[in-house]
Amino acid sequence: MVEDPRDDQSFIGPTGGVFVAGGTAVPAVHGPYAVLLSGGRLQVRDARSGTVRWEKEGPSGGGLATRPVVADGTVFVPTGDDAGGRMAAFALADGRELWSKALTNADLARVDFRDFEPVAAANGLVYAMSDAGFVAYDARTGDQRGQVPSEAKECDALLVRGRYAYCAPLDATNEAPLALHRLDAVTLAATGSGPLAVPAGVAESGAWPAAVSDRAAVVLDAGPARWVDRRDTGAHDGVYVLDPATGGRLGHYPIPPLAADGRRQLVSPPLITGSALVYADYSALRVVPIDEDGRPGKERVVPVPGAPGPRAEEEYDRSGGTHLDREIRPPLVLPLGGVAHVVYDTGVVVSVELPREALGTAPGRAAGPAAEEKE
Repeated sequence: MVEDPRDDQSFIGPTGGVFVAGGTAVPAVHGPYAVLLSGGRLQVRDARSGTVRWEKEGPSGGGLATRPVVADGTVFVPTGDDAGGRMAAFALADGRELWSKALTNADLARVDFRDFEPVAAANGLVYAMSDAGFVAYDARTGDQRGQVPSEAKECDALLVRGRYAYCAPLDATNEAPLALHRLDAVTLAATGSGPLAVPAGVAESGAWPAAVSDRAAVVLDAGPARWVDRRDTGAHDGVYVLDPATGGRLGHYPIPPLAADGRRQLVSPPLITGSALVYADYSALRVVPIDEDGRPGKERVVPVPGAPGPRAEEEYDRSGGTHLDREIRPPLVLPLGGVAHVVYDTGVVVSVELPREALGTAPGRAAGPAAEEKE
């Protein structure tokens, strides 16, 4: 048998198709379990020893963001192959199939290159992308509980917190500005007369929703999730904090623009931990305190020892596709036990102690490296 040279490569083809090395999706860790989709198999392993507890046939393909969703003792995963989009629920403890749902009736599951799969779980529901847009199912029975309205059908990103869900398409441009919808978290019905009134400068920046918290901060970032397509850093790149009720801008934290020598910064997907917004670039951990009214404060810049620093992109022929191993990619922040583990695409992993506001305590100076404050 001749091996497909794509098997050990991850890239985006010239027509938008996604190929992931080994068919391996981002794993999910839930308590003592690690849940993996790899090589057409679904595996649940012991998180400490790596021992396989159970495994089943899994999907043969997936996107860059495909990952198992785990909640309330259940694993939700896409099933089948690229010719049919389905979602199945399995008991986390023993692998019993609990229910299964079709997410598309189309001949191809990659209509418009969307990945029809579960994306989140909250409120006793599991949310999935279908050919009708995002839908909500009862996590226990699989009964459908909600579906986005027609005006939100093109949403690609979904955030759920408490009573509300926020969704938006990922292709915001000057010609098609960002449409940020606030929906009922259960029914996914619109909660207003239309999308939130996001300021024009934000709507046209390529921003998309990245985090939401109980402190009522909706965070969007421009650039990191669009890194494959956005090669020139504009004035709007960075992280925005918006009012969750109106879409009004509460704060903007820019990223340094492309340097004369071609080096640039990219930031990790922002997240909210404790009472702070946290993300990293190629040089530092950035921490923005959020007050009880959801308003962001001054940004703290905590240097990350051993970070690679601003990066320059490699020049190569992209007409045949975008090879992810040859692209500079945003870092990733994993907060755990009061420490932020910053993972860089160079293979460097650095652990930095989180400032007190990121732990949900009173604001204070960051422990360890000195913190520089910025507006």
